[in-house]
Parts: sequence; structure tokens; C-alpha cells
Amino acid sequence: MIFFDNVFLQYKNTESPVLDGVGFRMERGDFRYLTGRNGAGKTSLLSLITMETQPSRGSVRLLGQNVARAPRSQRQALRRRMGILFQEPRLIPHISVFDNIALPLRLMHISEQNISSSVTEILKWLGLENKIDSRPDSLSGGERQAVALARAVIHRPQLILADEPTAHIDEISAKKILRLLSELNKLGTTVLMATHDRWILENMPRPALHLADGRITAVPQAETKTETGTKTQTGGAGATTHAAA
Repeated sequence: MIFFDNVFLQYKNTESPVLDGVGFRMERGDFRYLTGRNGAGKTSLLSLITMETQPSRGSVRLLGQNVARAPRSQRQALRRRMGILFQEPRLIPHISVFDNIALPLRLMHISEQNISSSVTEILKWLGLENKIDSRPDSLSGGERQAVALARAVIHRPQLILADEPTAHIDEISAKKILRLLSELNKLGTTVLMATHDRWILENMPRPALHLADGRITAVPQAETKTETGTKTQTGGAGATTHAAA
């Protein structure tokens, strides 16, 4: 599903690389947290998977394809198989909640009847069915992020990338987001979620990939590392991680 092989990433006019020989593997159906302090390079790593950035050296393979060598049309096709959730919701302000969520399906030329059914179902699941005709600026921060998640997953992507999706939102909304990601993961969707939210790491434990000093360390479920780099005992049996230093 995702394979990083000795990946380096260094931006222009910087002295040291953001990613320094990163290697790891995620298989179909994995759910991993990507942890590390602010500025560790979590967003940069995700940008390599979304193909917004190219590695300075090394290989990134996604769904069996080397993304650095993929032509533009192939990269676009790969992106359509992803759902991407940013820290900021990035909703279109002048259209309704329904139309924001429906956008990916309309781009896929799905029938309006099926769109209506799918959007209504996911809003009910999130407890936001009464917001279907609302504009984004009338929603709370947590509600906006939940709508952004609905839009990211409405087309049933094979891979979900989430960049600090629970930052700056209330605990109830954060739980809804994690619950939906967990349900999708049970259906076989691969999830990689960047976070340094201590509450999530302690109360909703998952195996993690910890990023520090440009390198990845695989952390079993029982020893999820926090933002400071210390280990937090979260309980549960350790899960197999696929990682190479």
C-alpha cells in the first residue's frame, strides 16, 4: 500500500534534511498514527504520499507504483483513490454542507439520487443531519472538521491521510472523527493519521510511526510515544508494524 525506501527530503536553502533515510511499509487495512513533535516533518512526509512534494532521494511507492516516475495522469488517478483530511477543514464557504460533501461524487459523475442517499447517510452517522443545508461558517470548529472528513471519505477511498485532524476541536467531535476512521478501517481502508494529541494516544491506542530527527521508529501499540518523545503505556497487545529504519 505505502512503501518508503531510504527516503530523503531536503528543502532549498536549508542545512539539514527534514527526512533522513526514512523507510517504512504500511499494508492494506493498517491503521497507524504518525507521531512526533511540532516541526518533526509529519506534514512533509504526508505531502510525499499525496505527491505534492517529490523526495530528494529514495523511493516512495504507493499502491504498487513508484510515484516519482508516474506521469501526471497516473498521479491524478492515484489521488482519486485517497481521502485527505487537513488540520484546517478547507470547506467551500458559499455552498451548503450537502454540496461540500457531494463534491467528490459529482466529479465522479455519480447520480444525484445516489449522492443524496450517501450524503444523508454519512451526516446521520455523524449526528449532523440537521446541518445538511447549513453553510460552513454557521458550524462549530468540530462540526466543520466532521464535514471535511465526510467529504474526504464519501467516495470510499482505499487510503485515508489525516494531518492533525483533531487539533483545536472539542473532545466530542474528535471522538466522532476517530470513530468514523475506525469504522472505515474495519472495512479495509488504510489510515495514516498524523497526531501529537496525548489524549488520543492514551485513550484510543494504535501502533505508531514516530518521527524524530528525520527518522522513523516503529512503536507498538503498548508504547505509543508522545510529543516529547517519552513512551506512554496505553495497554493492549502490541501489533505488528512494518518499518525499516
